[in-house]
Amino acid sequence: MRVIGILILALFLSSWTMAHPLHLSITNITYENGKLKISMKTFRDDWEVAYFHFHSKPIDFKNPANRKIPWVEVYLNEKFKISHQEGVPGLEFLIDTIQVDADALTIVMHSTISSKPNSLYIYNALLTDIFPDQTNLVIFGFNERETGIKFDVRKQKAQVLLK
Repeated sequence: MRVIGILILALFLSSWTMAHPLHLSITNITYENGKLKISMKTFRDDWEVAYFHFHSKPIDFKNPANRKIPWVEVYLNEKFKISHQEGVPGLEFLIDTIQVDADALTIVMHSTISSKPNSLYIYNALLTDIFPDQTNLVIFGFNERETGIKFDVRKQKAQVLLK
């Protein structure tokens, strides 16, 4: 009877926690006519934990005004980059929207590439500095082909061939 009581208590307490066991982002990138279109889907509360980690104060990204704070763009530009040559600064991304739907936070952005590169270099360390088990999946579409790349705390760079 005591074991059943402890199990019920454990289940009750676990339902009060906001954490989820999976730390994952899924990013879809399409490259067409010199333009990159990027849609990045993550868990909203992972971004809230990251903000708390850096600023020691809570934030609620369900509030649209909080999604417009400079930290979001600064952190994103530091942890996610695409360049046409390894070791050079990444392309400038323009954020189109940041939307919250239940537990998901989706960032839609775009960029223009002025040249016709043979390959692109992707750096994706999004949230790996906060969660050691973070996995960032990227699906890169070009010329009716798709390439899937898995990034994590050990692998943060990859090259995508365009020719």
